[in-house]
Amino acid sequence: KADAAYGRKHGCQLPPELSKRWPLGIDRIVDLWKSNADGRLLAFLCSIAKDYEPRNNLCQYLLVGPRAYHVLHPKNVEALLSTNFKGMLTCYYGFGCRPGVFAPLLGNGIFTQEGAAWKRSRELLRKQFVRIQYQNLECFDEHVSNLVSCLSSGGTIDLQPLFFNLTMDVATALLFGRSIYSLRAGIDQGAENKKFAEDFNIAQEGLAKRFRLAPFHFVYNPKSFRKACRSVHAFVENYIREAGLMKDELSDKREDDGGASWFIRQVAQQSATEIELRDQLLNVLLAGRDTTACCLSWTFRLLVRHPQAMERLRREVAAVMGEQTTATREQIRKMPFLACVVKESLRLYPPVPLNNREAIRTTILPTGGGPDGTSPIMVRKGELVVFSQYVNTRMKSLFGEDAYNFRPERWETGELDDVGWGYFPFNGGPRQCLGEDFALMEISYTIIRLLQTFPVIVLPEGEKIEPVGTERQTLTLVLSSADATSSSIPADGKSAAHTAPSRDVKAYGIKELYRPVHTEPQLDIVAVHGLNGDALRTWTAKERKSSWLSDPEFLPRHVPHARVLTWGYNASFSSIVGDTPSQDRIHHHAHTLVANLAADRRALSYAQTRTGHKVSHDYSIFSCTYGILFFGTPHHGSEKAAWLSYLMKTGALAGMTRSSSGKSDLVSALHYESETLQNITDYFVPIMRHFRIYYFWEQRKTDLKILGHDYIVSQESAAPTHDETERAGIDADHSGMVKFEDPSGQGFRMAADALLRYATEAPAAIGRRREEADKTLLQSRASEVTARLAEISKTKTSQVSDDQFGSWDLTRAMTSLGCSPVGSIRGDIGRGALESPMKKPGIFRNARTFDSHSSTIVEE
Repeated sequence: KADAAYGRKHGCQLPPELSKRWPLGIDRIVDLWKSNADGRLLAFLCSIAKDYEPRNNLCQYLLVGPRAYHVLHPKNVEALLSTNFKGMLTCYYGFGCRPGVFAPLLGNGIFTQEGAAWKRSRELLRKQFVRIQYQNLECFDEHVSNLVSCLSSGGTIDLQPLFFNLTMDVATALLFGRSIYSLRAGIDQGAENKKFAEDFNIAQEGLAKRFRLAPFHFVYNPKSFRKACRSVHAFVENYIREAGLMKDELSDKREDDGGASWFIRQVAQQSATEIELRDQLLNVLLAGRDTTACCLSWTFRLLVRHPQAMERLRREVAAVMGEQTTATREQIRKMPFLACVVKESLRLYPPVPLNNREAIRTTILPTGGGPDGTSPIMVRKGELVVFSQYVNTRMKSLFGEDAYNFRPERWETGELDDVGWGYFPFNGGPRQCLGEDFALMEISYTIIRLLQTFPVIVLPEGEKIEPVGTERQTLTLVLSSADATSSSIPADGKSAAHTAPSRDVKAYGIKELYRPVHTEPQLDIVAVHGLNGDALRTWTAKERKSSWLSDPEFLPRHVPHARVLTWGYNASFSSIVGDTPSQDRIHHHAHTLVANLAADRRALSYAQTRTGHKVSHDYSIFSCTYGILFFGTPHHGSEKAAWLSYLMKTGALAGMTRSSSGKSDLVSALHYESETLQNITDYFVPIMRHFRIYYFWEQRKTDLKILGHDYIVSQESAAPTHDETERAGIDADHSGMVKFEDPSGQGFRMAADALLRYATEAPAAIGRRREEADKTLLQSRASEVTARLAEISKTKTSQVSDDQFGSWDLTRAMTSLGCSPVGSIRGDIGRGALESPMKKPGIFRNARTFDSHSSTIVEE
């Protein structure tokens, strides 16, 4: 009676009821089950809703349970999510049985809480996500690079599972302070991390099944589901204990802790128990992982089916990013069409397409009742209100006649300026998604990187093109594609993510084996073979028939931003040794290597003058070289017998003169504690401190035929003990040390790990060295200018008076001569910053009295 009086007072009327043919709406239940089994449940709901426009509201009774209202009108959505949610004491809607559905995995966290507990959790997590908005986007780079590596082999690829792995890696890195590296499964992902990922997926699938069964969710509780939930809980709890996050002293830590685990530490400070902290982390992980992955999957599904939009987006990315590969927030904000594409993807495929609320006290919805759909609707306590972002955003009354079509331009024409609560992909009101900014940045960053890295991403040949929304879908807690979200990434050198490795490698000089396409390499990795080696065969596995330097499954997978070069030289022993065993022969090749690199890169910054000791080229490359890996290099030589037998076995002596002098010279040059090698080592040791050094030695003996088995280069010679160097053995004989067959093998993984670490550290270190070299060079130039001006002042007194010359200060003189004052020139040494000023017209307009000899001085 009270409810009836309340309804009459506000003029409430019922909306139209869902039509049904069978009693209790059993026919509608059958239709729902069939459409869900076919993967087209949401399309079925849209087909019903279109009959109720423009009122956009209906109600139903189905079999058992309370009456349910389906609201689509923006005013009703606003009332449900915002107007009638004014606080824990005046909130009119609750979650109903949702806490019980999610409890086995999520426990008591922000997505299952209501009232005071929710308000406390909301404030705690809000602070952390606000902090994220002021941070750069480096947190995405490592994981998106791992994604790029997974795609580098090209071909037809299902992007959806890779996007789920990506977002899992990003979310765990943010929340736990360390990623579980799902994208590196099968490479170097830890066993515990792998098990956590698997158990989390099982537990999440179980929640989806319970959610569909609600309010009878308790029926689904199998042993596998319970075991997975316990395993996920144990993983997070163990990490909390290992990190000491719940200890009393944690509260004494600085609040602005900027380490990788800052998020979990901040939440831990406000968590009363380990279980409370665990539940909050798992709640955020569940939301942060799937929703973002779904958006990325649907976005690329749409783009490959709408190539014009893809091409326009590529042009925008190229215009804003230029040669840069790591996007910033500012750059992303300068890409309006990218924002339109993401909005349109979220409109057509919102990650959480269906939701509901249960009235916890009798209330009203402002519109949709009565024959004309303009009267309020009364919702009694215990009744359900169902709302669907998926159905809402396909209403032609809201989005026009082409509401079912993918048209990103609709967001830039102004036609949707007043859409308001007709579009709410991140929910709205007090419970609006806290991670909205983080998710949009992750989505945008990933799209940009993939479009930059892969110049061609197309729909695979033969793939069926279906109208938007008619494809098969999987509806769990989120909306994903039931079929593969396939894209074709060609593997040829012109259009693939990376240039294909060339087998036609020239014998001598620099040869590029691998280069990232559509992005500028950040560093070079140069492979130099040993004596009697070859520019490509030295690094090529016998069984696999591929070089680990360029095979997408090997080095490019780990260091995708690096260019890989090989350098070939005349490595026959006669050319090395000559008539007399001397280090000069080796240094001739070293000079050539440096010259080749300088010509190829045009960016070597010389740290010392080139008019010095015979090892001056070792110093000249110092500024641009960061690390060196030595694979079995004999720093102290080897036993004569071992070398001679090895060379005979490999046929290295076949082309030598029949006289024994060549053989004896060769063996003498390489024997243990030879003067030749010792001299080279002595020259190298003083500059070793400038590089990261890694020594590898052979752990297997080489078959020397009649002499049995022996090491070609001993551990002591291959890996001398020097301060601050790394040392490790490779499970192979001498020739097999750099012929890696298996990307998961011990030898390759150690080499790849070292190269990845060095590649990560190198750019910043090289930048500092170049700045120092620039300053040194500028100071030298300034001294030269000063000296020349002094000479000119003595020899040109007849043309320039003392008063005239005295008015020239050093800065003006350097500027007139085409030089920048010390400290003002940019770090462009080797890129034209110091080209001759005489090539620039008008550069000497303030120095008319200088004769032609002056220009010669400057050009020098």
